[in-house]
Amino acid sequence: MLDDPVITAIADRLDRTPAQVVLRWHIQRGSIVFPKSTTPSRIEENFQLFDFELEPADIDSIAGLDKGEAGRTGPNPDQFAYIPADD
Repeated sequence: MLDDPVITAIADRLDRTPAQVVLRWHIQRGSIVFPKSTTPSRIEENFQLFDFELEPADIDSIAGLDKGEAGRTGPNPDQFAYIPADD
């Protein structure tokens, strides 16, 4: 996804990395994100998400990339009805 032309064009326009654009997209949608990195420069980059916003057209363009692949998002925690079995 980070190489997608839609993501890279937005990143270039905003002078951000594709990863920052994707993480910001999740944040603006109200998603909870868990970025993972062990590289200090990428960890720092992951914190630099709160001094810019995506435009509504950017958000729509990124949302349009959804191919219905599993694993991109989890269930809504407010509607998740998992109850562990009694042991």
